[in-house]
Amino acid sequence: MLAMKTFAETSCTFSHESREVTSGGSWIGRHRKTGKLVGLLYVYPNEGKIGTWQGDKKVPVRFGREWRSNMGDTRQGVWFTWDGVQFSGIYYKSGSDIARVKEVGEPHD
Repeated sequence: MLAMKTFAETSCTFSHESREVTSGGSWIGRHRKTGKLVGLLYVYPNEGKIGTWQGDKKVPVRFGREWRSNMGDTRQGVWFTWDGVQFSGIYYKSGSDIARVKEVGEPHD
């Protein structure tokens, strides 16, 4: 199997109505202890996709059930494949378009 490349977006600033908006961007990296891939990606619910903050890469996503957390927000499970690696995660639906994701199964090289 091919090695999964990690990444971190930078320069995530754009102008809108004379204001600059900055985001930390999306990323996928290796967890120090487990060696599994973990990350932060952005959900495009109207397109049924998950991808980078800048939208230059998007892949199909499968949505699971919604639930209300003890913090009062709505969350939803997500599953997808990114560069041949399967991921699952939590989409923080009521507060943002962010999903925290992690590799499913054994770590890839």
